[in-house]
Amino acid sequence: MSDYDLPELPSDEELGITDEDLEHLPDDEGPELTAEERAALLGEAPERGKVPPAPPPPGKKPPRKAKAKPRKAKAKPREPTAPRSKWRGPAMLLTLVLATWLASSQRAVPRPGAANAPDTAFSSARAMAHLVEIARAAHPPGSPEHDRVRAYLVDRLEDLALDPEIQVTTSVLGRGTFARGATVRNIVVRIPGRSSTGAVLLTAHYDGRGLSLGAGDDGSGVVTILETARALLPGPALRNDVILLLTDGEELGLLGARAFVDEHPWMDDVAVVLSVEMRGGGGPSIMFETGTENGWIVQKLAESDPRVLANSASQEVYYRLPNDTDFTPFREVGTQGINFAAVGRASVYHQAYDRPSNLSEATLQHHGLQALAMTRALGEETLTEVDAPDVTFFSLPFLGLVTYSTGFTWPLTAAVLVLAGLVFLAVRRSGGGWSGILVGLGTAIVTGALAAGAGLGLMRWLPRFHPEFGSLQGSVFHHEGWYVLALVAAVFTLVTALFGLARRWFTTAELTWGALLIPLVAMLVTSIQVPAAAMNLQWPLAGALMGTVILLLPTGPRLGTVTWVFVALFSLPVLALLVPMTELLWLGLSFGAAMALGVTAWVVMLLLLPALDRLREPDAWWAPVIGLLLALGFLGLGIRAAVPTADRPAPSTLAYAYDHGTDEALWITDTSEQDVDRAARAWAESRAGSAFTELRSLEALGFGAREARVVTAVGAKPPEVEGWVIEDSAEAGVRRLRLAVRSAVGAELVQFRVPEAGGTRITALNGRALPVEDATLVEHWGTPAPAIVLDLEVASDSELEIDVVEHLLRPEELVGTGAFQRPPELAPDITWLSDRAMIRTPSSALQLSTEPPPFPMDSGSETGPGGEQVETAAEAMPGDTVLLPDTAMPVDTTTGAGGEPGDTVSPSDSSAARPDTATVRGP
Repeated sequence: MSDYDLPELPSDEELGITDEDLEHLPDDEGPELTAEERAALLGEAPERGKVPPAPPPPGKKPPRKAKAKPRKAKAKPREPTAPRSKWRGPAMLLTLVLATWLASSQRAVPRPGAANAPDTAFSSARAMAHLVEIARAAHPPGSPEHDRVRAYLVDRLEDLALDPEIQVTTSVLGRGTFARGATVRNIVVRIPGRSSTGAVLLTAHYDGRGLSLGAGDDGSGVVTILETARALLPGPALRNDVILLLTDGEELGLLGARAFVDEHPWMDDVAVVLSVEMRGGGGPSIMFETGTENGWIVQKLAESDPRVLANSASQEVYYRLPNDTDFTPFREVGTQGINFAAVGRASVYHQAYDRPSNLSEATLQHHGLQALAMTRALGEETLTEVDAPDVTFFSLPFLGLVTYSTGFTWPLTAAVLVLAGLVFLAVRRSGGGWSGILVGLGTAIVTGALAAGAGLGLMRWLPRFHPEFGSLQGSVFHHEGWYVLALVAAVFTLVTALFGLARRWFTTAELTWGALLIPLVAMLVTSIQVPAAAMNLQWPLAGALMGTVILLLPTGPRLGTVTWVFVALFSLPVLALLVPMTELLWLGLSFGAAMALGVTAWVVMLLLLPALDRLREPDAWWAPVIGLLLALGFLGLGIRAAVPTADRPAPSTLAYAYDHGTDEALWITDTSEQDVDRAARAWAESRAGSAFTELRSLEALGFGAREARVVTAVGAKPPEVEGWVIEDSAEAGVRRLRLAVRSAVGAELVQFRVPEAGGTRITALNGRALPVEDATLVEHWGTPAPAIVLDLEVASDSELEIDVVEHLLRPEELVGTGAFQRPPELAPDITWLSDRAMIRTPSSALQLSTEPPPFPMDSGSETGPGGEQVETAAEAMPGDTVLLPDTAMPVDTTTGAGGEPGDTVSPSDSSAARPDTATVRGP
């Protein structure tokens, strides 16, 4: 080491000086300076204790020091840099936020339509007027409100000079030892076309789920179809027929739609189906499902609707979920079509507060614009061939729906892989090393694990603040958006902090290429497993790789801004495709999938690494700090919003039960004792008049295999279920019974239970053979026509063993008005069978009359003044049906007498069919 500092000078080699040149130098190199002279010359003091070397003897050269070979400096990766800017970093963040906002699926939602819109236009205001009437109260099948809603819809269709009919039938499904049947009443109407090549069918369901008012699910779909039909009729007639199908029993297992597909004669004419559904109360109307061979129908959608929001990945995901809609039965039989649904405001899904005030009118307008545009487009098409090879499709902001053949998946994947290889060569030629690439990969893995952990940690920590946790069906919390933003901000903080730390030693290009190995592998797997979803990684990867190339280009004070612009532009494909996908993943799966959401946000951040590196201007710390502050702020806002209010009520549970076997009445509530449930428990105890101290299993009451807290109730004894023996015969040691059963309280649901190892079997419901053998629980929903008919087999050495449990979803009729009234911050827990009366009638208390039932079982129906149907001893609403005998009868086209199950009988329909039900039209 030198005793003094000198400027670094070029080496002999750099100056071109060789050893031979040095040998020709003169021996006299000048006078030798003493240490004191040298220090004085340089302004330094000589080191203490150090003796300067003695001068050489006169006439002798000083010994030459061996020349050190110049060490080869380790090549540092070349990364062009420009002077740091104070504005480029914040401007990049603002650009990414603005692009995210523009790419959001919420931008697809139009403004609501005015009530004075042109007659041929869809108006959400006009549709909302119908929805207020439909969703006035809960209307599950079998309730008086269900009848009122059906009558209202029939009246509105008749106001349009249409001719609606009611398809009435019993539909049955089963699994294991459970079977469910329902008397469904579908509303069907046909708008004739000029020269039809096939019918376009629009469908939504008008039944509600339990205590739900059903404004979103699916009153919004029903009024969309009503307003669409109204807007079609003032214009010129379409070429093709249009069928409107308002189904019943969708919430019970698609029973109405299956009945139409299996039994209605118009099904043979249906060429395409448009289904309108809802899983919440807001957000864009998403086209999330088509039939197989969807190329033709997707292209028609792209041509007819500029505001469509669709992504073929949603269909791939939906097929893998245990979810179905009324579109499912049509798709299963190969009918082409598309399925629309909105999934925003998911906390109202199936809740008692799914009311019109909680439905976004803009969402209703989006439903209607798409339904009307597609109906008009398909109404003029030739519908003899509506299938074509599958296509990949996705929506882009300002560009609409992009479609291309799914066969391009592998060529695009190959192109992205080639691009990745070229970028790798460029990174290596610029000096990028394997160490930087491996550090980039390792940093990506670490941030991904932390992102998943952040999601998991939030889901384990947040429920303590939310009394509604576990009681919602569309989401886990009322307002999940704050938590989604908090999770995304946390992932942003992790990525910018850890990659910013690695950036001290390695270039962005080599770190980014290493990190992109993860989405590259994901793209390959997706191309193999779900090719229709691969484009969600192909195009963003192409943008990320091009952004990496930009980082390798020469730059300078002026070119720094140009580089900034191109890096921002290549970030747009990432945001345009993955922001809507992230939103739909959240809305479709709820924040319960927080781990998956965290991982998805992490992938987006990896693909944005070239742009995120620009956030290191003017320094590397401000972006992670901003992200951390935002994450904490969003988290605090979410927790603050967890306090129960009328808009986000806490769940509460209360039910009433009566057992005719023991003549015992009970109040029932949940077993939960969490702090967040204290207000709900206090309310339940105030209603019951006592503390709930006894724990009991109530499986015999149809309450499920779980315990509940009970307290003895004081109330009037409800009437017993009515039953009549229609047939009683014995053959080969087996007694065969046919019973007619009717709920004396008009229960929406009637359950029939038989022992698992007993001698009693239920074989048919309303003449329909059960789809399962040895069913131990059979239930019937809806208003029977006019009674529920059971076929049973009883072993000759056994007694009839059957319990009948009635579920009345209008319990106030038994226990008094106001018994279930709550403060506005509480709502019924629909997952717990709350707000109902359960009445058990065991075999020992079941009184079966051998006298003929007081209603006709073999002569169809009677008509009263004006043509309305009247059942014996009780006036029925227009469209109601009566039970028919098991022998074929001629169809009376005036009264509807005769026919077979599922037939829709009207003055224009004189076909004969199977015995079970027939329909009579009202005035």
